[in-house]
Amino acid sequence: MTSEPPWLPKELCYAEYGGDWDKFIADVYRVFEDDFIKTRPVYKSFPVNHDSRIEHGREAGFWHIVEIQDAVAGSRIPDLRRCEHIPWPKPIIENPNDIAVSIWETEIKKPKYGRQIRVILWLENFDYIVVLRARPTEMILITAYCVIYESQRNKLRKQRNEYIKQKTP
Repeated sequence: MTSEPPWLPKELCYAEYGGDWDKFIADVYRVFEDDFIKTRPVYKSFPVNHDSRIEHGREAGFWHIVEIQDAVAGSRIPDLRRCEHIPWPKPIIENPNDIAVSIWETEIKKPKYGRQIRVILWLENFDYIVVLRARPTEMILITAYCVIYESQRNKLRKQRNEYIKQKTP
């Protein structure tokens, strides 16, 4: 197994909270607050901001990195893996030159928002992704999540390799 980069903090562990979800999610939010509100990460000299609209008493940017879409419920619900990994996005963003982090860009087109450049930061050996939106003077935290399916890994590798091919003279 690959050793963790020295800058990567320990994840939170829900099992250590004795089933107390409220205390756990409060600590998850406290990490987000420390990393993205009280201070802000910097990605290659660009400040990283997040969606600061308040939803359910907390910033939407927080919910974007700790919830998943539940097809059965038809709404977003907290994801334990995402919550436990909340200490990871900021250090990944701030260590883009580390060999452990694969980085590439992808262009997406959103009908409401137009063309957007997304920066993907993949801690491949630990199956964790951070997605940023590139803007002229800042980056916006879009989401962060654990890669759990081999089909996702294959798709990410393909995207990264195509990007590298396009950038190689």
